[in-house]
Amino acid sequence: MKKLLILFALIITAVFTACENSGKKETPPEEPPPVNPGPGNSNPAAQSVVSLVQSTTVTQASNFTYTEIKRMVSEAIDLAGGLNGIVKAGDNVVLKPNIICTTYGWGTQTTGNSIPELVNGVCTDRRVVQAVSEIVREIVGPYNSATGKGKIMIIEGPGKSSTTGTSQHHFTNLGYTKANLAEVQEIIALDTEGTWVGAGVGTGAQAAYVTQVTLPGFVYNGATGSYLTYYKNDGKYWVNKKMLEADALICLPVVKSHWNATVTGAVKNIGIGAAPPNIYGKSNIDGGRNDMVNHSSVLLQDWIVDYFSCLPADFVVMDGLQGFQNGPLSGSDVTSLATHQKNLRSILASKDALAIDVVETNIIGWDYNTVPYLTKLTTKGEVFARGEIGKTNPRKITLRGNPKDIVVLGNVKVDDVRGDYNSNNQDPNNPGRKLTTAQKTKPTVSITSAAFSGNNLNFALTLSGGANDNVVKIDVYIDGAYKGSFNTGMENVSLDASDIASGSHNIEVRAFTKFMSCATATKTATK
Repeated sequence: MKKLLILFALIITAVFTACENSGKKETPPEEPPPVNPGPGNSNPAAQSVVSLVQSTTVTQASNFTYTEIKRMVSEAIDLAGGLNGIVKAGDNVVLKPNIICTTYGWGTQTTGNSIPELVNGVCTDRRVVQAVSEIVREIVGPYNSATGKGKIMIIEGPGKSSTTGTSQHHFTNLGYTKANLAEVQEIIALDTEGTWVGAGVGTGAQAAYVTQVTLPGFVYNGATGSYLTYYKNDGKYWVNKKMLEADALICLPVVKSHWNATVTGAVKNIGIGAAPPNIYGKSNIDGGRNDMVNHSSVLLQDWIVDYFSCLPADFVVMDGLQGFQNGPLSGSDVTSLATHQKNLRSILASKDALAIDVVETNIIGWDYNTVPYLTKLTTKGEVFARGEIGKTNPRKITLRGNPKDIVVLGNVKVDDVRGDYNSNNQDPNNPGRKLTTAQKTKPTVSITSAAFSGNNLNFALTLSGGANDNVVKIDVYIDGAYKGSFNTGMENVSLDASDIASGSHNIEVRAFTKFMSCATATKTATK
């Protein structure tokens, strides 16, 4: 009888604990688990993972089907570590695409003269958004209209509004509709959140839609003249409440060069594109944020660093279906638009918005060291998670912008897809420089020896070390599967191989320069 009473008590305790925990929100990890070779490391430095998947069946971007796009998006997300732990059952999720403008010549008409609806390279293809929303829905579960849980929202603040109303017509031009995006509950143009009160004013009619974030250690210090109308040099930034308070913010940029910022990717998509147009726009009829901060100076770069730090992305899926030069928008018609398209046919993904932007910058052929917002965020090293600024123990998100700390996984390497993307920026005083031929020099690597010893694989390498072919990182693959990275002590490496079966195995070492140029060496070893 005593044993039965004890058993009954244990059951009651377990049920009570389960019920209590079911109402609690799981705390996500501070950052993705480190990507390490294992306990046999000589160098256990963590790496940020960026996936790079190029279609092997589509030769022209215009021929993409939704089936192929969904497959690539799913593969890229999985390679980057997946959304589990970032998105959970019942979460409310915001998807932030890049919709800068849909009419040629920065036109503002609501109909006609629109860029192609799909794979235009200027704006995020709605099918990428559709694929991400379907993957998110599988995790969050059905939308509960009674509680509001499980809501998926698309929120974007286009760079050009309409003279006759809101920027909703950009959504229409691109097919961003409930019919095409069935898993999305709301499609919100940021310039419909409140009404214009005045430059830099977030009170009054705006109060229900925005909140002010105070950023410690802010970089942007304003400028003379009209720009101070929007910002008071106090480290305080107005952000959209729905974006800030969402359980997860997924950034969906495109691969593009930019005439002022050099590269426009995940960080800039939030750093400028998420700034509320009714506070930081040009006027009550134009939501363009060009007057918010001087786009022709380093002040633009400083603003991007700060604003992204206020509202960092939890995950990034980057639309590289087309690839685009001379952005953000170029061309006067479909023929001239095509001269700026690059037919990249790829999808990228990462939990680290900075790392994915550094990979993108290398893909478009520019020197990431000459893009101040990338280098400033690399130095910063971490940003506060959304909604956590000012709390006693704020969660922080680690950012890695040094290529020696970035692993690119996928069916192609950066070298395989690297292009020469021009930019309309002709000002020699502006940031941003193209990679030189010398900087794109490939390194050399040879495997002197490779042998299994117990649970470890030990190998010795000979690596180049010149000005442009210096090896900063190696990735190790066994039988085609990624096993780990080293960025110090690379000449003699001991890798944990406890999960490798007995027999003969193909060892591949990929050596990288700081601009992600790659050389490989292979050797066979028997365990």
